[in-house]
Parts: sequence; C-alpha cells; structure tokens
Amino acid sequence: METKVRAASRLNTSVKVDVNASQAGDMFSAPGSAMYEDITRGPHAFHTQATTPVPAVVALPSIATGLMVWNSAPDGGRSMIVDAIGATCETGSGVVSQMGMIWILGQTRVDTVANELIARRNNGLGATTDTVAIIAEGGNLDAITGVAIGWAPWGRSTISAVISLPGTQFFHKVNGKIIIPPGRAFGLHVIGSDVDSDFLCGMMWHEETIKLA
Repeated sequence: METKVRAASRLNTSVKVDVNASQAGDMFSAPGSAMYEDITRGPHAFHTQATTPVPAVVALPSIATGLMVWNSAPDGGRSMIVDAIGATCETGSGVVSQMGMIWILGQTRVDTVANELIARRNNGLGATTDTVAIIAEGGNLDAITGVAIGWAPWGRSTISAVISLPGTQFFHKVNGKIIIPPGRAFGLHVIGSDVDSDFLCGMMWHEETIKLA
C-alpha cells in the first residue's frame, strides 16, 4: 500500500510540503531545532546555584551537602529530571588539590526543608516560584536520605593547576539519568584532598509529570 506523507515547512508552518523518499525507498530526516530547545523554551526548565560557598569534604558525608533540593510535589505530581550538575570554586586551597563531585538521592518520602534559593528559568523569562523544587544551600539532609553509603561520584575529578586561587569548576551532563520523584531529597557536594577549597554547587533540571515504575 502506498502512503503519501506531507509535513509543515520549517520556515512557514502554514505551508505544507510533500515528504519524498529516495529511489531506494530511504527517507532521511534532520532535526529542525537545537537538541534541548523544546525543553528549554517551556516554563518548567530551571537552574540554580548556591550563593554561599561550602568547603569540600575529605570523606563521604552523611547529611551535610553543598546544595540540597527537595521535590515538594504530592505523589503523582511533577518529577524533577536532572539535566546537569556543577560546582564553582570560589576560594582555592593553598596546596595542589584534587576535587570531584558526589551526589545522593533519597529513596523515601521525607519532610520539607527550608526554601532559601529561587529557581531561575532557563528560557530567561524570570525567576519563579512555579516549581516543585525547594532549594537549600549547604543544608542538611534528613537522617534517612543522608547516609554515607548513598553518596556516589559523578564525572571526572580535577587536579588544580594553581594554588590559593579560584577557578576550578565542574559541569557534568546528567541528561535525565537522575530523577527526583515527589517527596524525595537530593544532595550535591564536592569531595577532595583538603577542606581549604570552597565551592558553590548548582544544577539544571526540568519538571514533568511522568509515570515511575
């Protein structure tokens, strides 16, 4: 059976064009927008970064974080799909040091935390409270979420090229490999070889109502 396919023109959506295959029957397509454009232009794509630097830890923490986020949605509400995590060094150590990022995700619903930071929209249309994220910088996780065994690394560590100066930074793509369900807490921190380097942890995420298995 032969099927004719028509599509809207990228330049003018009111203009419809025929979609044709090659003589061998192959049909090729190309993206009509940047990879994350559809997510970013919507109202629920956000980023945040701590404003108060927190020293790196030299051992896996339990409840301490550089940045803590809690999903305030009710069960069945929006989940937070993590797009990226990062950290910026504001005060450098006086010795050459090696640093890396760690993260933790709660597995059970926990109580709310104090909201200290406002989520900023990735599309530039203003900071907003229209988010399920409750964000605390340098806050403590609850005792159920905050256990040393729950912390895991993400991305490569970095060895500082200079001493006593800021500049070390991390930006790790997550691309949805971490999802913060309703009621769960999520934490970020920097671990390294000394506690004299201070970091501002941050993250990017978008929110959707999805079914979790």
